[in-house]
Amino acid sequence: MQTQALDPWTDAQALALRLAHPGAELLVALGAESWCQKCAALRPAFEALCAQQDQAELTWLWLDLEDHAEFLGDFVPEDLPLLLRWRQGQLQQVAVLEAIDPAPAPGAVPERLRELPISAELPDLWAAFSARNWAA
Repeated sequence: MQTQALDPWTDAQALALRLAHPGAELLVALGAESWCQKCAALRPAFEALCAQQDQAELTWLWLDLEDHAEFLGDFVPEDLPLLLRWRQGQLQQVAVLEAIDPAPAPGAVPERLRELPISAELPDLWAAFSARNWAA
């Protein structure tokens, strides 16, 4: 069971192994805590939500636009934090993370999202983190 969001710099091997499993999913939040107040406010709630999950197939990442620029190329989101969700290598969801309720009611969805269309401009983070030589 994952208890915290992974970081590709320190958890490369664990990340590659998790994405190799059948049924694997990847949930990535893109933010910029140093200058985005909403990102700085939502990051702890994102980490807390990650710690509450018991889905072995779901891998959580928080990528900072500055600290993880190598993985994002020229991509800069129009709004932050941006949430991207892949299932078995296919991008399934793109949304702006508007809020996270740290103590949702039973059965309630803890995050409030503003859905966006899936675009070819988005970085293929699944491919980057599941590459054969990534964790070598």
